[in-house]
Parts: sequence; structure tokens; C-alpha cells
Amino acid sequence: MNGSSRRRAVERPEPARLPPELRAFYEFARAVGGSSYDVGALLDRICAEVRQLFGFERAMLVRYNSEERSVLAVVQQNVAWPGEQWLWIDKFPLLERALVERQALFVRDARSEPAMPDKIRERFGVRSIVAVPLCVETRCLGFLVFDNAGGEFALGPDELELLTTLGWMAAVFVDKADRYEELEHSLNELRDIDRVKSDFISLASHELKTPIAVVHGIASTLHLRGNRLDRSQLEELRRTLYEQTSVLSTLTDELLDLSRLDAGAVNPQPERFRPREQIEVLLPTIAADRVNEIEVDVPPRLEVVTDQEGFTRIVSNLVTNALRHGSPPVEVRTEHDGPFKLIVQDCGEGVDPAFVPRLFERFARSDSTHRKQLGGAGLGLAIARSFARTLGGDLVYEPARPHGASFALVLPAGVVATAEDK
Repeated sequence: MNGSSRRRAVERPEPARLPPELRAFYEFARAVGGSSYDVGALLDRICAEVRQLFGFERAMLVRYNSEERSVLAVVQQNVAWPGEQWLWIDKFPLLERALVERQALFVRDARSEPAMPDKIRERFGVRSIVAVPLCVETRCLGFLVFDNAGGEFALGPDELELLTTLGWMAAVFVDKADRYEELEHSLNELRDIDRVKSDFISLASHELKTPIAVVHGIASTLHLRGNRLDRSQLEELRRTLYEQTSVLSTLTDELLDLSRLDAGAVNPQPERFRPREQIEVLLPTIAADRVNEIEVDVPPRLEVVTDQEGFTRIVSNLVTNALRHGSPPVEVRTEHDGPFKLIVQDCGEGVDPAFVPRLFERFARSDSTHRKQLGGAGLGLAIARSFARTLGGDLVYEPARPHGASFALVLPAGVVATAEDK
């Protein structure tokens, strides 16, 4: 007789031959364990399976936040729980006791034994009710809550013990689904980072390649036959050289800003200054030949207290963006009746509504052929918003009326030190 013939076959018991308690575990594990890793669907399935096993009419699954000691109903079956807000667990004595004792707890008559606020008990007509904690290791993930739509019922020690064990089993499934969801979220973040990195390499390479090629071409021309060029040709080369080195300088500044912001190396240093003065000094440096296309409506004596460098970088990016993508005149104005606002508005065609959700994303550029021809790495607005948030504010967009684009740097009202209009 060979070895295989000597082995004794192990028979798996059929569910119908299992004791009732084990059959309940078997059916529950088979139904819930075969569910997807979608947390919402899993929680709903857990509620439904336990409700069916015990014949409960109504069920809720409540998630628990241990740091805030609060609960939120995320699954509701045959009960319409109002709103979606977290509530303190100490408002629900039954849940709090189940949390402490880590076992299923039953209240025969919620009218005489504390279980929940009287207003909730009366509103939903609760009488007999049971709460099952979902505990895994040292953590509580939530609670299963069941009743019979206001009817009275009884649960013995064996049934409560079975419910407690089912709660432990359910908690394991929920914990694994939570972890899977976290991993999936992290994976999506990594994919986004990889996409941004690829976009960065592609766009930065493209944006750097063009001006570098032009500068190299000019340098080669001057080196090889500069002495044979007439005055007009030299003037054209100087103008092109200035434009392309300006492009390189802008892109370099943007990449350095991006690096500093990502590294958390931007530490705002609030100081008192007059925005009008800063803007008037800034404009000739960023738009030397187009200053006459910009209208500044900022009170000369208005003073604010914020980080001057961050403020200047935001204004620079917004004005450059308006000149590049909009049409003159470009207006720079302030409002300070409530929060302080510095608004840069152009008279161009505005932003394609389909592109607005991506407006402040890094490397995001409109698919418009006209906008693609204008160049740019798609970093200006993303950097401006990041700077705005380091200053405790934000950068918002809205279409201008009757046409154009309007961007507003919004800072808390407290930054205004002197608000004189003259």
C-alpha cells in the first residue's frame, strides 16, 4: 500500500450539518468575506447579513473616531437617520458601555434604561435595542445597532456572545477594507506624483530647450560672423537675446519657487509696507515695454502687514499671466471693506469653463491652440496660490464681466494696517 492510499481523507462538514452557531459564522464569513474591498459596500453587507441572521427589522452601522470620541451613522437600513454629522459618543450610553466592555449589549426597554437621548428614542420609536462593537486588537472601528422598529424583543447570553463574536469577525473585514482603501489612496497619490514628475520633465525640457537653442544660435552667429552684421541685425539679435534670457530667468525662478514651497522653506516674515509702492517698482521689471497697458488702482497710502516677498511674487505671477493670456488693459486694484483683496483683471477671452477645475494645478495648460502657442510651463498660478496660502489666504478665480479673467489674492482683514483712500 503506497503513502497516498494510507492518507485518510478529511471531510469538510456541510453547512447544514454544522451546529447553529457555527453555521451562522460560516454563512456570515462566506457572505461578507466574498464582498469587494469597497468599504461602503462591505459595511452595508455586514449590516444586512447580521440583520438577516437574527431577524432584526432595522439596522445601522456607526463608525467611531477614537481621537474625537465621536460617532457617525454610515449605513442605515430601514431607518432614516437625519444628516451626516459626527456626534459625541457620550450622548449614547449604550454605545459608550459597549465600547468600554467590548461586547454586545442589550437594552430590553430604552424607556426605562439609558440608551440614547430621549428625543432620538421618541423620534424613532426605539424600545428594545442592541449595540455590537466592532473591535480589532485594541481599536474600536464602530458599532452595529439593531432593533425591531419599536417592538420589544429578547436576547439571551448565548445570542449576545454570538453577536459579540460576529462583531469581531466583521471588524477584521472592515479593518482590511480600510487598509486596502488607504493603500489604494496612497497608490493614487504616487501615480499623481509620477504623472507630475513626468509632466515636469517633459514641459521643463521643452520650455528650456527652445530659449537655450535660440541663445546658442545667437551666440554662434555673433562668434562666427558678428563683425559682418549691420546695426539693425545686431539690434534684432540683442532684442531676441533679451527676450529668451527673460524666459529662462522666469522659468528658473518658478522652478526655484516650486522647490522652496515643496520643501517648506518659505517662512513668511510679516512686515508693514505700501502695496502701491511695491507694485510700481515691480511692473517695470516684469513688463518693461507694456507698463502702459496696466492700470493700477491701489490707494497710495494703503498699508498692509504681510510677507513682502510672497506678496510681490504673487503680484508678479498674476500680472505676467494676465499679459500673456489676456488682453489689455490689465487692471490691478484692491478692496478692503472685509477681507483684503488684491485683484488682477484682464480684458481677454477668459478661461475655458472646462479648464477652470485644473486652473491651479501644476503644469496644467489649456488645450487651446492659442494658449499653447503662448508658451509657459503652467506653473505661475500654482505657485501664486501656494504663496497665497503660506500668507494665510488664498487665490481665487472668477470670470470678469463682460469678458476677461479676474484673479483675487484674498488675505484676512487683519493684514490692513492703514486703509486711507487718498
